[in-house]
Amino acid sequence: MKKATLLFGFVFIYLFMFHPWVSQCYEDGLPKTPLDMETLQDSLSCVRGGTKSDRGWPRAIEYEHEVYHFRKDALHHEKKTFVMASKPVRIIPHAVGVSEILWAICPRERLIAFNEFSADPEFSFIADLVKKRGPIFRSKQTELVIGYQPDLVFTVFYSGADFKEKLKQAKISYFDLGYFGTIESIKKQALLIGKIIGEEGNAEALVKTIDETIRGLRKKLPSTTRPIRVLYYGEGGYIPGKSSNFESICHIIGGVNVGSAQGIKSWSQIDYETLLKWDPDVIIVPHGSHLREQLMTTEILAHAMAIRKARVYEIPRVYLEASSQFILLSANLLAGIVYEEAF
Repeated sequence: MKKATLLFGFVFIYLFMFHPWVSQCYEDGLPKTPLDMETLQDSLSCVRGGTKSDRGWPRAIEYEHEVYHFRKDALHHEKKTFVMASKPVRIIPHAVGVSEILWAICPRERLIAFNEFSADPEFSFIADLVKKRGPIFRSKQTELVIGYQPDLVFTVFYSGADFKEKLKQAKISYFDLGYFGTIESIKKQALLIGKIIGEEGNAEALVKTIDETIRGLRKKLPSTTRPIRVLYYGEGGYIPGKSSNFESICHIIGGVNVGSAQGIKSWSQIDYETLLKWDPDVIIVPHGSHLREQLMTTEILAHAMAIRKARVYEIPRVYLEASSQFILLSANLLAGIVYEEAF
């Protein structure tokens, strides 16, 4: 009896430590997904359309600027016009998502420098390629950015006001893309970037690739009696809602973002009692956060469905923070997790 118990103990320890679907650690590889990850990433990394821009320079571009007011927890829309005097040939993106979009639709020789986070694999899908190409600057190195003599710098809502002001003082043209993260806003911003840099055809081809990929991914998914309810639980108990990229990730694969379903707009903090009340089918946490161990060993959560069925999964942060066309890689990965038995 003691030998049998000891043997069972060794088997349990082996499974817990080494079986990928028990430990939920993806350092040595990802779960099987509906679409091949490498093929999918390649298709989204360099897109060239057949049509050329028929607009000359200078050009005035009308667009809708979107900003998220976090204190009010609401999106603000404003109609604006941007004038680009000549075709920009020296372009610098100040954010990861913008770098990834430009990497797909803009001739690479026109990209002359990259933000440090675009070269960090924890945040960027093109980190290794950006490192090889360079040069790399830190987010607040405005003087270095100015020294590169760009024709155009793309900023976003979290680019510092001081950074933008220094660009303005140096008479460096910059375009603020504002807030974007959902798949629809990503497509809209890709088309806008295409107009600004004179690569409308490539931008339209990227959007077409995104739409075709979503349709292809959905065809691979199994039918279910009800949508799977997925909760992303971040550090400090923060949960993403309707205006987040996680909402799109879930929607693409026919799942329900529990945060959005519970009325969260952007991000909101919840306690364990709320998590237990919402009782999601699946819980996603950032890899390396130790949140899985924390949730699995918290007594108050012992009766939560995801805890009882050990359906708490770690995902590398680069997938959770995707804000470009590579959000489809995130959706593909999540599909491989929540529909694991189908693949």
